[in-house]
Amino acid sequence: MIAVLAMLAVAVPVTGAVTASASAATKPAAAPPAAAPPAPVSLAVGVTLTTSDMSQALSAQPQLTFSSTAPAGVPIVHVDDGVRYQTIKGMGGAMTDTSAWLIDDELTPAERQTLMASLFGPTGIDLNFLRVPIGASDFTVSPTPYTYDDLPAGQSDPGLSHFSIAHDRAYILPMLDAALKLDPHVFVVGSLWSPPAWMKSNDNPNNLDEAGRLKASDYEPLAQYFVKFLQAYAAAGVHVSAITPANEPGSETTYPGMDLSEQAEQGFVTNYLSPALRTARLGTGIYGYDGGWASANTPFADQLATSSAAHDLEGIATHCYYGAPGSISTLHDADPTLDEIVSECSPGITPYSVSDLLISSIRNWASAVGLWNLALDPRGGPVQAPNHGCPRCSGVVTVNPLTHTFTPTLAYYQLGQVSKFVAPARCGSGPATSSGTPTGAPAPTSPPPASTTSRSATPTAPRCSWRTTTPRRRWRSRWSPRTATMRPTRWRRPPP
Repeated sequence: MIAVLAMLAVAVPVTGAVTASASAATKPAAAPPAAAPPAPVSLAVGVTLTTSDMSQALSAQPQLTFSSTAPAGVPIVHVDDGVRYQTIKGMGGAMTDTSAWLIDDELTPAERQTLMASLFGPTGIDLNFLRVPIGASDFTVSPTPYTYDDLPAGQSDPGLSHFSIAHDRAYILPMLDAALKLDPHVFVVGSLWSPPAWMKSNDNPNNLDEAGRLKASDYEPLAQYFVKFLQAYAAAGVHVSAITPANEPGSETTYPGMDLSEQAEQGFVTNYLSPALRTARLGTGIYGYDGGWASANTPFADQLATSSAAHDLEGIATHCYYGAPGSISTLHDADPTLDEIVSECSPGITPYSVSDLLISSIRNWASAVGLWNLALDPRGGPVQAPNHGCPRCSGVVTVNPLTHTFTPTLAYYQLGQVSKFVAPARCGSGPATSSGTPTGAPAPTSPPPASTTSRSATPTAPRCSWRTTTPRRRWRSRWSPRTATMRPTRWRRPPP
């Protein structure tokens, strides 16, 4: 598959079985006095190629040239700098407990430094999106899942007096700090798998038999749990730009998970989480849903996008499993003021290649695309027992604990085909809506046609806060978790 990146355009599928990219054309010089001719415009297009067998891996190719004359017999990529779509936040992956431990503990200092520069540095693939589990996920080195306020069974701590991120100080925070030193503008999203067990009806981190519901009495403590996490991470030097209330809500899991319906998430966001963030004067964005593309499950996200919670959401987060990327456009059409991100996709267990994922997600309004683990060992782990690894899963890199070295996977180079050439928006003073469409620019209601991708060569900078100022519906209901009866749509990550 060939993909062309031109004038800040995002990759567009053309043909074949490889991936290519073109750098931005030079902006015309300022207009000279009327008597002088205009300065020439460079039409040269740099090309970088990655093939599926990695015989070419981010390899420079002979230059191409922009032309106004249509060649015969080949697909054409039309670049129209007069039309703008979403503003890109970034491409990247997840710094899971597993990934951070492998990078920090299983590599030599020199190899670790080389890897981090390869992932986040300008001489590497310059990743600029990171997802961080808030507590344990299924990819956790320890056989015992953890949260930031664990207590013996039967005890509770609604005041969160025992809250501590001590676990993360060993290797997660150091690796996040290393990434942010290479690129301070990385967009970091924190996602919760499970709150402390004492907040849940099953008094357990898991969600077996879908019994791990959030107790009615612990909606406010959970909101404060998010606040404490954000404040503790900020004090440790890691700014978390956005959070998701629950990863794959309602999915039955042996690892940490939570049963949270659409109505429950709506009430939690509107009446607890958003007010808690405002009271703490935190500008953290909230992305709802954080689940798969399957058509049976996206009504969860659609109901959030059209509910009272939409005013408090920055956007909707989805995962690439089961369904099709067109689901993103469906959600965008439900509320175009909401941002769309793909927060998880694990290479090896989906029908999409990474290049397909990046191209189709961005063409369906995604502003960020994140793969799952940044690093895994050769067996696809380590993972929390009773899981036994994910033999078909691959990380962005593979870390070998025996040789203490790393090897980039195909996903690394395919990510680089976009992340190295599509610069994310930086904070600035230009006017923009929350969805990234500049004020006064055309507001498309659907993605560009299959043969066309359009981006501006001079995008307007976004605001420094990711919080939206776009007016949204103001309807409110004093929803109570004690009276909620709506059940969630069930979804499960594909088995390895």
